[in-house]
Amino acid sequence: MIYYVIGGVLLTMLLFLYLQYRKVSKKLDEKNIELKSLNKKTVKQFQLQQNLISILSQELRTPLYGIMGLTNLLEEEHPDLKNDKNLKSLKFSGDYLFTLINNVLHVNFLDSEEITVQNILFDIKEVTQNLIHSFSYATENSDNVLHFEFDSEIDHKIYGDPAILSQILMNLVSNALRFTKNGNVYFSVILIKKKENISTISFKINHDGDELSKEDKKSIYQEFINVGNAKKTYLGTGINSKIINRLALALNAEIIIQNDSHLGSEYALVIDFKSQVSKETINHNSASLNNPIASKFRVLIVDDNKLNLLVADKILSKENFDCTTIDNGFDAIELVRKNEYDVILMDINMPKLNGIGTTKRIREFDTKTPIIALTAVDVTQLNKQIIQAGLNDYILKPYNKNHLLEMIHRHIDNPIHTH
Repeated sequence: MIYYVIGGVLLTMLLFLYLQYRKVSKKLDEKNIELKSLNKKTVKQFQLQQNLISILSQELRTPLYGIMGLTNLLEEEHPDLKNDKNLKSLKFSGDYLFTLINNVLHVNFLDSEEITVQNILFDIKEVTQNLIHSFSYATENSDNVLHFEFDSEIDHKIYGDPAILSQILMNLVSNALRFTKNGNVYFSVILIKKKENISTISFKINHDGDELSKEDKKSIYQEFINVGNAKKTYLGTGINSKIINRLALALNAEIIIQNDSHLGSEYALVIDFKSQVSKETINHNSASLNNPIASKFRVLIVDDNKLNLLVADKILSKENFDCTTIDNGFDAIELVRKNEYDVILMDINMPKLNGIGTTKRIREFDTKTPIIALTAVDVTQLNKQIIQAGLNDYILKPYNKNHLLEMIHRHIDNPIHTH
């Protein structure tokens, strides 16, 4: 009899445990469904947030391109305004805002996208001097002095990505100015070594100042941190180290940081650049860019923004290009059908028919004319579309005049047919 009692108790316990297991299992399944749903909503919300940030950044780039372009044109057309404080202020604000917008875009796609690096010929001395000039307003309105040194042994014409290089350097120099008061910021471009046509160049920034503290120096490379001194300056918060390191990685560069409580902070960006070594190529490019006869090419500029059309037209007309401007893709297609152009500059983000769609339709009857994309969109999102549409190259707005001219001549002088 006792065995039946024991068996009954065990059976009851097993049944109880089974029911509890089913109850817990059901709750876990419900929680799992909730978590999957929540995760799905979170991913969707994150994607929407990314898209919104991307769209806003792109929308900001377009008017900024117009502001920066017109500012440069004003400086060229009126040399007497070159030292005007208001113009300097405008240039600094434009350059600094451009860097901030790039930072936002790179934060947005840092973990999900590859950064596309250009490899174009540019003047490294011109890029670094322009950077220093853009900070002239900032230093005039502070107690700091910005010093600049450029190694005479460095080849001026090198291959690389001037936009990403400028973004890194602008972040580092502005950061040095932000954490210095009554002090000096030394920016030096030095040739470390040269082997054949490869130059290893260091962009070194030192800064001191009577209010540089250990606490501040720790904060320099943390992500978006407000510190006491930063709040007192017009330059705002600290830079994002993740962006800078990611951009440096994209250039196969290295950032070296040294902090000293007595001497201040020092950081260096070290990059290998390929130099232009062929004298024939140099002479050819120089002749193409400066010879009015050689430069008389027909250009079609397609952009829905009238201010952008004005800036591009003025830049190229001054270089003796014959420019035609149009503000929509449909009319652009008809113009290409009826006329011959040496190169087409195509805005990507246009209403009704964007630059990708316009290029695809042009390529149905014209596979030879070089088409260069003008885009405010981060090109990492468009790489496949650009290639598939038949675009030959791209340039990011706002662009440098010499960069634009070099790219146009590269495609005109060395045509590559698109299939």
